[in-house]
Amino acid sequence: MPMPINMIKSKISLLLITASLSGMFFTSTAKAGTPEDMVKTAIVYKITKFVTWPKKKQSLTLCIMGEGSINSELTKINRKSSMGRRLSVTHKDLNAPVDKLCDILYIHSIDQASSSKMTRSLKGKPILTISDSRSFAEQGGLIGLARKGKKISFTINKSSVDASGLKISSQLKSLAKVIE
Repeated sequence: MPMPINMIKSKISLLLITASLSGMFFTSTAKAGTPEDMVKTAIVYKITKFVTWPKKKQSLTLCIMGEGSINSELTKINRKSSMGRRLSVTHKDLNAPVDKLCDILYIHSIDQASSSKMTRSLKGKPILTISDSRSFAEQGGLIGLARKGKKISFTINKSSVDASGLKISSQLKSLAKVIE
């Protein structure tokens, strides 16, 4: 049974408030495990609970493309369960056949041309693409994360999601900016 929207909003709000009160939120250092990276990782993990793939999956492979401090945080959700599916986290380079290896692709710290090329190559495939790169969803990615003040918000590209065959719950959409 899906979580009520008020419960989702309160959990995300609590997560953001807790991170803000830590006194270290959004530090500019590139150390592993920054509070911003922890929040983004928590959001990525929560998003997996509100996405349905066209074929039933027993496990989900989250591939990380790019180098940065968030890698260590995303690796921490390896082997966690999301709606009865086990998450497997791995790193891939730009030449990896991610369409055959990944269910979720988190792209960060790669140049915009490479990111756009990867997004175009995955168009119409059931791979949830997520990135914290500027304007990722506007450029065809499925979900873009963005820092606004002390909060992390996200944008969902509806036409890219529709083309992928993935289903994103209305509960998650209500928390996001949805674009066509």
